[in-house]
Amino acid sequence: MRRQVQGRIAGKSGSLRLDRAVMGNSGRLRGAGRIAVTFLVAAGLVWGAGCASSETEVDTTVGEQNTTAPSTAATTTSATEVTETIYPGEATNVTPSTAPFTKMDKLTLVAPAGPMAIPLAYLAINNRLTEVAEETELAIWQNADQLKAMVAGEQGDFVTMPSNTAAIFYNKDLKLRLLNISVWNITYLITTGADVADFSDIKGQSLVASLQGSVPDVMFQYIAMKEGLDPEKDFDLQYVGEPTQAAQLLLTGKVENAVLSEALATSALLQTETAEKPLYRAFPFDQAWERATGGSALSTIAGTVATGRVMDRPAVLAVFEREYEAAVEWMLANPTEAGQLVETDLPQLGLKAPVMTASLKSITWNYTPATEARTNLEAFYTALSELSPQVIGGQLPDDGFYYTP
Repeated sequence: MRRQVQGRIAGKSGSLRLDRAVMGNSGRLRGAGRIAVTFLVAAGLVWGAGCASSETEVDTTVGEQNTTAPSTAATTTSATEVTETIYPGEATNVTPSTAPFTKMDKLTLVAPAGPMAIPLAYLAINNRLTEVAEETELAIWQNADQLKAMVAGEQGDFVTMPSNTAAIFYNKDLKLRLLNISVWNITYLITTGADVADFSDIKGQSLVASLQGSVPDVMFQYIAMKEGLDPEKDFDLQYVGEPTQAAQLLLTGKVENAVLSEALATSALLQTETAEKPLYRAFPFDQAWERATGGSALSTIAGTVATGRVMDRPAVLAVFEREYEAAVEWMLANPTEAGQLVETDLPQLGLKAPVMTASLKSITWNYTPATEARTNLEAFYTALSELSPQVIGGQLPDDGFYYTP
């Protein structure tokens, strides 16, 4: 069962100062703990893998991204601040479950640019993990290759990513364990017509989607087929390489409908809300997906994984999960403050508070532990696999994929 989280936790205990470094962007919080924020990209209104990994041969995008090429980023830390991390159990034969807990020197949190970064940013900015780590670092990823490199190289400890990407990486033998699912929808059909309830209402019209083979695209094809439609024949369908291109075609009137994810969907709507011909948010994909599957599966879009350095450290995982759930609760209870956090504390992302706040309200958030989400995850994976088995890496992940406290 999914747990709807609501509530409020205390505000910020420190302030974040961001400075542009020669080889990237980083920042450090002066206060009870230390935080370094690394930006792998100059990001826009986005979250999601930007392109398919050459090894997986499948795009893993769930949300939107901008197309700025990634910079080579480095966290600016003085030599005196860097110490070698020695973890409990690594120099002995003591198992992780019985090893005495030793506070880690640093934890690296990794998130996509956009709304999905907010919970992890909240943890880092507010020093919520000082119970288990001296320093917290936040890194932002843009595409599947960057993400895979960070996970494979154990450069990130807790990573927010699309659920299908987690399955792909696990099936490629990368060390990770799924902790939770927190996002159940992030994609919408955005239209020029006011009365659109399903895809059959736009039969014969022009429709643009980005990144053919991505999760939003596979979901669109699956839903349309369950409505008795042939996506290739029943729409004037075109694909573009980037989500921003799809939004631009819609905004300029060159197409009538577009499949867009947050925060780009909200941005497009806000740009036309006072126009003579505004755009409309027709329906969320999670509702259409539930109809298409007869309610047998919910869309388990994205969550957070623990990677090799921490996946077998119960004390660290317990603290992270407790604080992550609280961060989601804070975000949902305080959308205005959450949007402002992104604009003020993460200025390199280029995301404005009003767009972030509105976007948060349009995403289906629901923190759910991985073991509770497993039934829906496997049903979601199975349905996606009907059209594209490689979208989950060819097979359902086994028991080792799911973190059990």
